[in-house]
Amino acid sequence: MTANVKLPSSYNMLFKTEEKMTKRTPSTFARELLRSSEERLANTKQMEPPRILELLDMANTTFHKLSSVDLDQALFQPYPTEILFQNFTAGETYKLPLWLFNMDKVPRHVRLEQVESQFFHVAGPEGGSSKVAPGLSAAFTVVFTPQDNKDYQHTLVFVTERERFEVPVIAIGPRAILDFRDELLLPTCPVKATTERTHLIRNIGNSRAHFRLHTETPFSVEPASGSLEVGESLQVTVTFAPLSSGEHTQDLLLSYHTGEVVYIRLSGACEELAICLESNAVHLKNTYMSLSSDQTVSLTNTSDIPLEYYWSTQPTDRPRSRLQDGLEGKEGPLSHTAQDDSVFDLSNEGAITLHPLEGEIWPKVTQEFHINFKPQAHMLYLQTLYCHITGRESPLSLTVKGEGMGPRLVPTYSVMDMRNVFIGDNDWYEVTLTNKGLIDAPFRMSGPDTTFGRCFSFSPAEGVVLPAACQVVTVTFSCPVLGPFSEDLPLTVKGQPHPLNLNFRGCVIGPTFDFDVKELSFGDVAFGFPQTSLVTVFNKSFVPMTFSLRVPGDGSGPPSVTCVQQVKDMSRQQWQCCTAEDRRVKPKEFTVSPQTDTVSAMSQVTIKVTLCSNTVRRYKLALAVDVEGVGKEIKTLPINARCVVPYLEVSPPLLDYQSCFLDLLYEHKVQLLNPTSLPVCYGLLDQEFEKDQTLHTESPVPRGMIPAQSSVDLPVCVTAKAVGRLRRTLRIAVFGSTHLPLEVVLSCNGQGPIVHVQSAHLDFGRIPVLKDTSKSLRLLNHSPVPALFSVCMKQRKSFWRVEPTEGAVPAGGQLELQVVAHLKDTLDFEDQLQVSVQHGGTLTVAVCGRGTGSTIVSDKQFAPSLDLGTHYSHGSYQYRFKLSNLGLRTHRMYWRTDGKETKPPSQASLPPIFPPKKKEHRPRRGSGGSSRGEGPVFSLSPSRVELFPGHSVDMVLTGSCQSPKVVHERLVCRSIVGNTGSYDNTMAVDVTCCFVAPVLSVSPKQLQFYLEKAAGKAILPQYKRLNIRNISTLTLSMDLETVEPFSLCDGQGAQTFAATKAVVLDEGKQAELWVCLNPSFCEDHVSRVIAEFLHIKYHGHPQRDSVKLHGEIHFPNLHFSSTAVDFGCVLNSTETHREVTITNCSPLPVTYRWSFVDQQRRTASREAEKDEEKENTPHSAALAPSSPISSDINQSSAKVEETFDVLPIYGGLQPGEQQVTCFSFYGHMCMSCEVVAQCHVEDGPVYEVTLTAEASNMSFSLDPTSINFGAQRVGHVAVAEVLLKNTGDIGFHFTIWNPERTEASENKPDMSLSHKNNSQEDEDVDGQPLVFPPKGYVQAGTETSLRVCYVPDVPGRFEKRLHLQVECLPLQEIAVVGEGVVHCFVLNLSQNDPRKPDRKTLEQKMNRGEFAKEHRTGGAAEDPTPLQRESPGQVQPPEDEPPPSQPFPQLAHAQ
Repeated sequence: MTANVKLPSSYNMLFKTEEKMTKRTPSTFARELLRSSEERLANTKQMEPPRILELLDMANTTFHKLSSVDLDQALFQPYPTEILFQNFTAGETYKLPLWLFNMDKVPRHVRLEQVESQFFHVAGPEGGSSKVAPGLSAAFTVVFTPQDNKDYQHTLVFVTERERFEVPVIAIGPRAILDFRDELLLPTCPVKATTERTHLIRNIGNSRAHFRLHTETPFSVEPASGSLEVGESLQVTVTFAPLSSGEHTQDLLLSYHTGEVVYIRLSGACEELAICLESNAVHLKNTYMSLSSDQTVSLTNTSDIPLEYYWSTQPTDRPRSRLQDGLEGKEGPLSHTAQDDSVFDLSNEGAITLHPLEGEIWPKVTQEFHINFKPQAHMLYLQTLYCHITGRESPLSLTVKGEGMGPRLVPTYSVMDMRNVFIGDNDWYEVTLTNKGLIDAPFRMSGPDTTFGRCFSFSPAEGVVLPAACQVVTVTFSCPVLGPFSEDLPLTVKGQPHPLNLNFRGCVIGPTFDFDVKELSFGDVAFGFPQTSLVTVFNKSFVPMTFSLRVPGDGSGPPSVTCVQQVKDMSRQQWQCCTAEDRRVKPKEFTVSPQTDTVSAMSQVTIKVTLCSNTVRRYKLALAVDVEGVGKEIKTLPINARCVVPYLEVSPPLLDYQSCFLDLLYEHKVQLLNPTSLPVCYGLLDQEFEKDQTLHTESPVPRGMIPAQSSVDLPVCVTAKAVGRLRRTLRIAVFGSTHLPLEVVLSCNGQGPIVHVQSAHLDFGRIPVLKDTSKSLRLLNHSPVPALFSVCMKQRKSFWRVEPTEGAVPAGGQLELQVVAHLKDTLDFEDQLQVSVQHGGTLTVAVCGRGTGSTIVSDKQFAPSLDLGTHYSHGSYQYRFKLSNLGLRTHRMYWRTDGKETKPPSQASLPPIFPPKKKEHRPRRGSGGSSRGEGPVFSLSPSRVELFPGHSVDMVLTGSCQSPKVVHERLVCRSIVGNTGSYDNTMAVDVTCCFVAPVLSVSPKQLQFYLEKAAGKAILPQYKRLNIRNISTLTLSMDLETVEPFSLCDGQGAQTFAATKAVVLDEGKQAELWVCLNPSFCEDHVSRVIAEFLHIKYHGHPQRDSVKLHGEIHFPNLHFSSTAVDFGCVLNSTETHREVTITNCSPLPVTYRWSFVDQQRRTASREAEKDEEKENTPHSAALAPSSPISSDINQSSAKVEETFDVLPIYGGLQPGEQQVTCFSFYGHMCMSCEVVAQCHVEDGPVYEVTLTAEASNMSFSLDPTSINFGAQRVGHVAVAEVLLKNTGDIGFHFTIWNPERTEASENKPDMSLSHKNNSQEDEDVDGQPLVFPPKGYVQAGTETSLRVCYVPDVPGRFEKRLHLQVECLPLQEIAVVGEGVVHCFVLNLSQNDPRKPDRKTLEQKMNRGEFAKEHRTGGAAEDPTPLQRESPGQVQPPEDEPPPSQPFPQLAHAQ
């Protein structure tokens, strides 16, 4: 169908770059949708610039780089701007023109980018490209072939020299149309009232309508959304609720589910009514708090309609469904009262309430409003209320004014003068409060937050005074601060805005006290000796006094040091006047006790003042008294004293101790005399810090005290530290004295020890080498002090040593020394021993000796015999040792084996646990028979050694025996010592070793495990004990290995498992092992029978033993005859079944159930592939060729329960029992799915059976569907090939026949017949087309070749029909056309030509491929120019026959 549309002549005037969007009304929308595509294009009066996709570089395409067209516009303007198809029918073809106008002033190129589409095709200039002159256009034709009545979209992309732009192509499918009016006019309405209008709409379109309605205030619409089938009706109500007067208009938006929006105009008028209150102001009476008063105000409805109202404290109004909704918003201070829901609070204090707050006033009726005034405070209340009422745009205002009065409470006085008050004393006063009002007067008294105000207290502090009653309040004052005061005490009365003030004034004074003495006089005091005086304090006031005593001017440092502390503390080294460590800080010399105390009223207390002076001076100080709460130094008491340091005399000034042995203590005494009247403290100064002390002095009593006019004997001890004349000065200090200390000179002669040796020569004679040989040497001390000595040898590397090398000979005693000789060769040796005595000289002793024996030694046991003990055979045992030359000459040694002796071991070896396999029975070296001819068992490496003095060599004795036995061999060493040229037998070693095999006893020799999964219980590991005992003569080290699920553990019930375990067993010992079968590895709950071994491997021996492990773990299990069920591909909406046999293969009863857990569908992808294949195929046939799968089918895929089923879905099987399970598949429309069916076995595994199935339509393609043989010779066979392709997923049977022959024989085609009668095989084939094969089966996705044969019987044009039947699909007709021609005419033409082939002959030739060969060679041999060799292009069809729509390449092969 081609659109007959003319191009508008004045398109420049129609073109608008910017135009305000017009709103589409319902009538316009219906008119546009009811037009055809051509009518809508003809009514298109404007063009818009196309959307530019990409800007290109003009330098690459043209020389005209400049353009008069702006960059934001395309060089070509399309008309129409978008191509729109509507009201089309599926299967028909529609065409619309498209013009591209050159908007530039120079010629421009434009090209269409071809995008393949199944539904849209564009025809235009050749190659899709054109060069257009300025002002002219390029014409294109858009062809649209829909296959379904739905929406389509496509985009045409054009490329110019400067840009790429697009032209959208839209095909509008079925649409819904609701017949709304273009405008709805609503009746006049008062302000804040409502009116409505109902409109009946009907769906006059051709599709179901899903719509939404929306508008703005003051209009509303119901319903807001809905759905209408074609031809159905619905009532729509529009409500008009204005809040302001005047004309109101809005748009009602009708939105279709397909995206279109239609605008309906709504109009309405609003007016205001003449309504007012009786009075605009109300003055309320003065009212006491908690009392109330009432007032009334009225409002008259003079209109003819009921009016709704509500009161608020805000003048603004908000839109709401009901007027009282504003109260719930709480914008104003309105609140409900507890008594009546219609009474509301109109002030913040809850004093003014109004009722009713909201309601309705009928026409010509007066409504009274009651105002209740109940003040809560003494204040003036002023509130403006607003009545929001229907018919009034602005609210009616009402001003409410009222004054609240509080209680009247009057005190007896307002000022109280308290005069003088002792500090800390409690004074109290009374004040009477009288209530002169009509309501209760709650009061509270409190003191100000000041120093004196916090000292007041009240009883009672608060209360309530009834009307005409009195209340006495006691005011108590107790102050700890001195000074005058004047405080205002507030009396707060609840309900009164300001409190009353009671003024209390007066002065706080402190207590009075005195001492019993006028001063404290200590007189002369000795340095460091404490002295105490007493003083009494009298309190002369009537209040207690808390005081503290101190001595101003006393030191602030640590307490002064007493003479007792100086004598006892030996760490104190300061003896002069200042004893403090820091001389800048004075010590605290006065001590007052008690330092702080409290004296009751009219009482006294005794004070002790102690002076311990550490400063030589005269004291003139005072004792200060600080009174708590009064002040500092309220009173002072003078203190007088003088500190004096006494002096000492010493006798004699010189002490001589005569001769003194070193380090021996000697004692003499020195007399110290105190001639003064004061005690004195003395001490010896420390002497330890002097360097090079040769005379040490000390005293058992280094410090002490001497009373007045007394003396003391000081013991002095000296110790000589050096030899010769020694002298030392002893210094004695006086505590506190600044003079030099007293000195005593000490002197003596130092004398060392006297030591003698018993013998001056020691001869050791002939002694063995490399061994210690000792002799005694005695030292004698003839002095009273110990003698320290040290011993050494004269030679540097001596072969003698002395034990001990140093020490002390006791005073007047003796000490024995051990002289040890260690000779390293068989030579003569001499040396000298020197004894050095500290402070006593050096003594010399001569020593000599000769060595005998060998100097070659081993670090381990080696010669003369070596027993290697017992070892395992079949291994190499090595005994490593080291030979060292400890002599002074070189040794060249040679080792050999002198002889051997072999005998069986003392204990017969036992056979192994399991006998070895036959293939392992190999004769072992040394096993059985005589040992004659065997080599030595032991060998020494290296066998030749040259050992230098002091060097060592590592030797390895290796023994290897392949059979259990006892071996005795001798190793002999011959050597050359030094420069001698002869061999000497240095040593001979007898080696003995016993070789045995490992023997292990294992019980039991096989472990059996058996586990079953009990219902409702967990399966636990099973443990078996294995006892092993070492019956070998050696310790056995072995590794036990096993594999999962067997493991080794420490005991029954152990939670730690190991696959390997190392065991060491001593001789005759046994061990208990536990082998565990852990069923936890069977996570899949599948029964298993396990046969494994516990392998025993011995360290250092090739023998291997094993223990057989057999385990059975049984779960409830099933066996399936198949775990994959393939239903294949079935027809849509058909059902098929498959059976699977399940068997209980376990010894336990099985309970099972089925479920589906997974699903995969590929419907959409398969249909997309089919659609694409149909586009690429010239002719196709299917079950529903004109109904492609829509997106709705893809979106409504069936659930798995609707697709697959299994019966029975649950059940139980006894051991060995079988059950046949049937799986069903229902093929929904064009689906492919794969589902996993799970069989859940209780306490067993979960089995999965994969179900695969497809459902599809049968479809095929036939290429070609029309066969044109062209010109064919009469009587000659023409063959053409037709491809029958199965384009679906289901294989099908086909049958092809000639309907003319069937009608002639009066037989209808029977698709169930597999072949025809034999009589038909010999029928005449002239003039009737034949097909080979006439029937068959085509697998899914494959194709078969059908050969169509035709023999023209008469000249002239022929046209035949063949029918192809594919199972249940509609018949497909194949047209066979052509023309029979002859080269010449023969008069005697016989109709029974022997060369004329029959059907059977043609079929045989067709099977042998002769026709294919003939076509390749060009036809029969007797006709050199057969007509069949001509191409289809050389034979022209008749003029009245239309040319074929497309070429048939298959016919070229057929001819």
